[in-house]
Amino acid sequence: MGTIAYLDCPTGIAGDMCLGALVNAGVPLEYLQDIVHKLGLDREVKLWTESVYRGGIQATKLHVELLNYVGNEPPTVAATDSHEHSHDHTHSHSHDHDAHNHGEHSHSHDHHHEVNTHKVHRHLPDIEKIIRNAKLSAQVEKWSLAIFKELAIAEGSVHGIAPEAVHFHEVGAIDAIVDIVCTCAGFAWLEVEKIYCSALPAGGGYVNCDHGKMPVPAPATLKLWELHGVTTFDNGIRKELVTPTGAAIAVTLSEKFGKVPLMKIKKVGLGAGSQDLEIPNALRLWVGKSKSKDKKKD
Repeated sequence: MGTIAYLDCPTGIAGDMCLGALVNAGVPLEYLQDIVHKLGLDREVKLWTESVYRGGIQATKLHVELLNYVGNEPPTVAATDSHEHSHDHTHSHSHDHDAHNHGEHSHSHDHHHEVNTHKVHRHLPDIEKIIRNAKLSAQVEKWSLAIFKELAIAEGSVHGIAPEAVHFHEVGAIDAIVDIVCTCAGFAWLEVEKIYCSALPAGGGYVNCDHGKMPVPAPATLKLWELHGVTTFDNGIRKELVTPTGAAIAVTLSEKFGKVPLMKIKKVGLGAGSQDLEIPNALRLWVGKSKSKDKKKD
């Protein structure tokens, strides 16, 4: 059978956590940096990783470093999407997924859904043009465009405007483009045909964004869950655990949410969030072969 993947998200999901898990599962960092080059962003973005411990468990923390960054936050995106998630949006990305700081990446997620790092507001057509001009594989392009489309639909619904009119704060930020496209490229490198996802933790508390203080889940995240009937649960952590970018990746690429599919596991990749939480802050990517119930053991 074909290769499938399961996103096990006990402490949520954000773009940098996905990338860390993919690299930990064997996707070469050089391959992802080449994707950045194809996007025409290699003079602005550098990817690097480090081995960290979350709750005593070793995982890979991927950093999206903005080389021409100007602002008050650190240039490392990983600090913001850190699930604190202060969301994805506007990522002032300093992805500090420490707690996910999603900012988007700050899984605290520390997200500071702040205004985007470069204060560049792009519309969906602008982002689609960047992706189409990158000469990516057909599958990577299809997945990437679909994720941004879902995000635009959710944001547009929240703000009462057409998807094409949405100003992507964090989403339009360079790091968000890198997160989404490189995540799709990573799954393609692993030759994953189908993706499944666990139920997602609701999180709690509040995050700051361009529109002020917002309750967690962030409006766009909650809208994505509503539109796709996502299964959620409460893990007791009162932080932003799922960023809009992470939610968009999950709802777009996943076949369904919930139980682990019948599979023969070949490898597991752990992508760290930025902060230490009560539960090891890492997304666990299970990669393996699909198994049908009537198949004999290989």
